[in-house]
Amino acid sequence: NKNVKFNYIIKIADFYFLRSAKLMKSRIIDETTVRNVGIKKLSHTNYRVFLGPYSNLNSLKKSFNAISVLEFDNIEIIKK
Repeated sequence: NKNVKFNYIIKIADFYFLRSAKLMKSRIIDETTVRNVGIKKLSHTNYRVFLGPYSNLNSLKKSFNAISVLEFDNIEIIKK
């Protein structure tokens, strides 16, 4: 009996400037019902805006559907 841990994030976009990432985070919070938006510093000049982490498929699906109104391109689901 194997226990597989479900731990995913939804990658929205990567940005060169922290200010751009913060503006995207604000837009997501203002225009959707999603509240678990994060920014991760990948390098000195690379910032990732993501949703999550999600521990089950239903919450991931709910957030994914909630951000569909923003019509983002190239959204990725990434296993953490």
